Amino acid sequence: MKGRIKTKLLPIDYAVIVGGPLICLLIIWFGIQAIVGPAPRPNPVKLLREGAIEIGARSEEVIKKLGAPTQIREQEDGGFTYIYTRTVYEEATKSDSLDEGAIDFTPTGRVQSIRFDRSAPPSSSGT
Repeated sequence: MKGRIKTKLLPIDYAVIVGGPLICLLIIWFGIQAIVGPAPRPNPVKLLREGAIEIGARSEEVIKKLGAPTQIREQEDGGFTYIYTRTVYEEATKSDSLDEGAIDFTPTGRVQSIRFDRSAPPSSSGT
């Protein structure tokens, strides 16, 4: 142990010891984000099925939670309907089906009812 020189660490040494790994982690994090991208938003129909919207909610709340609807229909009584759709793969039929969630609003803009419909193409069982 003779001949070994003790040196005191300088502030720059601590900056490299602590900052180096942190910078490395940040580069890895942003690299993964650049390749994979941000997490996708949950599908509005799925959120509807999970009860994200309650009867009586305002149309602004619906847009805030679910995003813009796929389609808007005017009703004869002055109300309107927001329609949200998604495509779902059906394992039983080995095909895609259209899953639709419709939110009916009163003329004052409050949720009146929520309906769901799923339509699948006809199966080709005759082949």
